[in-house]
Amino acid sequence: MNGLRLEGLVAGRGKGFSLPALDLTVEAGEVLALVGPNGAGKTTLLKTLAGLLPPLAGATVHAGVPAYLPPPGAVSAGFTALHLAALGRAGRRRWSPALTPDDIDAARGALDRLEVGDLAERPFDRLSSGQQQLVLIARLFVQDAPVCLLDEPLALLDPAHAQAVEAAIRALAAEGRAVIASTHHLPFAARADRVLAVGPGGIEVGAPTEALSPDRIRALFGVEVEGCPCCGQGLS
Repeated sequence: MNGLRLEGLVAGRGKGFSLPALDLTVEAGEVLALVGPNGAGKTTLLKTLAGLLPPLAGATVHAGVPAYLPPPGAVSAGFTALHLAALGRAGRRRWSPALTPDDIDAARGALDRLEVGDLAERPFDRLSSGQQQLVLIARLFVQDAPVCLLDEPLALLDPAHAQAVEAAIRALAAEGRAVIASTHHLPFAARADRVLAVGPGGIEVGAPTEALSPDRIRALFGVEVEGCPCCGQGLS
């Protein structure tokens, strides 16, 4: 199938922590924002969807292998930005993981598309957090996974890089991928197609205007917010 379907999926870590069972379909081309307080289980859910943690119950149905992007700062490598982006294509060949000229060309094209082509020959670990995120999203483009799972992709980013990363996430979805991105950045969540809210009171899936209403934000985070959840005005 295109997209992702969860059938009674229970994500957790042993008997100490688990989320409620979740039935959900994320369509190809959709951006789903995953919100909730620290410790609510957002990363646990993403890693379960990525196959990095086994589900406690239920199943996920999707075509191909999902791609998981950890939060900014989690990846450290001395490779050049071009080489790291090209590694997204290494899994395409069962018998030889060596990169080919086509892999390098595809990675260079993805970097250029995200306007970071000038960073191609720079060591990845010498880049800023925002530059690193764009390089890693370029790797997602060449990996061409049907489902992309991004953990806090806007964390640690200045406004300019946050805007560029959000545009790149939208571009991933526009090419037919199902995208789930966890975030504490409520304006980004308000611009998603749907929001999956995890926290006190269980799990809620809905349109941003519903899932990010002042009452729901108060229940999730224990804070009062002012402004419109749709446009993000008044949200920091």
